[in-house]
Amino acid sequence: MTYIMVTTDAELEQCCAALANSRFLALDTEFLREKTYYSILALIQVANESLTYIIDPIALDNLHKFFELINNPNIVKVLHSARQDYEIFYNLQGELPKPIFDTQVAASLLGYGEQIGYANLVKDLLDIEVDKSQTRTDWTRRPLNEKQLSYAATDVIYLAEIYPLMQAKLKELGRTEWLTEDFKQLSDNTCYQVDQRSMWKKIKSANRLPAHKLSVVQELAAWREIQAIEKNIPRKRVMSDDVIIDIANQQPQTIAELRNIRQINPRLKEDELQQLLICIKTGLAKPEAEWPRFARSSKPSTEQSAIVDILSAIVQLKASHNNISPAFICSKKELVKLVCGDSDSNLYKGWRKVLVGDDIKRFLSGSTKLNLQDGKLLLV
Repeated sequence: MTYIMVTTDAELEQCCAALANSRFLALDTEFLREKTYYSILALIQVANESLTYIIDPIALDNLHKFFELINNPNIVKVLHSARQDYEIFYNLQGELPKPIFDTQVAASLLGYGEQIGYANLVKDLLDIEVDKSQTRTDWTRRPLNEKQLSYAATDVIYLAEIYPLMQAKLKELGRTEWLTEDFKQLSDNTCYQVDQRSMWKKIKSANRLPAHKLSVVQELAAWREIQAIEKNIPRKRVMSDDVIIDIANQQPQTIAELRNIRQINPRLKEDELQQLLICIKTGLAKPEAEWPRFARSSKPSTEQSAIVDILSAIVQLKASHNNISPAFICSKKELVKLVCGDSDSNLYKGWRKVLVGDDIKRFLSGSTKLNLQDGKLLLV
């Protein structure tokens, strides 16, 4: 396995200069997140058609040169299941490298089903078995041995081989431009920004609480997020979801009552407990018009449910004809929203509009029908 290690600023500068004129760069990262809020970046793997580098960010003073390289808009950044890697890049530099090509997303348009794993994609396209023996490695420990580094290098070496193959297949099918909107969304900064005031929506079982108690949950969840970020620890180490729900239900008024909450973090200091009491008071004092509420899911009528079933059949029909997973086109929930009046559906955008959205519009307007002929469904 041929790769070049980068452990000094001078080596990083040489690496970035050697890759500066690349048509594309295959990227991957190794990181650790078990004990921190933010992922600890431990390795960066980068490759083009002929060169592979493993960058050790722990050994470097900064990554400015690397970010200059991947922020070049003339170089396509190729990743597999890019979201976690992009979250790291965003947290480190406040922006995202563009343009991007996610091989997992693209694979869904090439008949590989939804969310195919990297190893399975390599096996299908290159007929190579990917070594999985180092998946539990602590990548922050030094030194890393040759087996670990070779394992890391293969992630981008095979990715650099897969990308041209996938491009050729997409071109052959006339789907090269289909993924533009998907990749645009994936590289949208807002996808990786934390909205502390919305964290209440992620609290387990919060949807069972009445709105006035959700107001308390909203304050507690925002406080927990701020604490987790400031201390760089997982949010559950600040306070678990269950404790937030218990506090919202019991609404303690004193520190002593707070400490009686089952499973509350015993390491919370008195001033932190005082802040929790303020959160409770703030949540309870909010006027009803400001109480947070979960959006009510659209409940279709019997007739609308029947229409959803027909639209599902159209989606499956078009998916089958194009060798694409129906779930990658849209979910049943999206069809329900569409039938209940959602005019901003993804089915009316980008490649989904071309593939099935226009047919659905024509069906809903009555200009096409779904017929059964010789045991097969046809849009007429």
